[in-house]
Amino acid sequence: MANEEKPENSNRGGEGALWSIFGYLLSGLLVWGGIGYGLDHFLNQEIFTLIGLLLGMGSALYLVWMRFGRK
Repeated sequence: MANEEKPENSNRGGEGALWSIFGYLLSGLLVWGGIGYGLDHFLNQEIFTLIGLLLGMGSALYLVWMRFGRK
């Protein structure tokens, strides 16, 4: 048992992490940007989309740092 070979997919952990990071960034932009867009449309303003996009990107970067950056 000491000489067991690693499966050929053992390098896929890094690829999974990259997809997770991409998912965090994309979903942060879509969710908070969408909320900002909805507020813009509902309140007849033009600033909430930008605020939502910035908030989404900031929160996504924070989540990425909390999950992958602290070691």
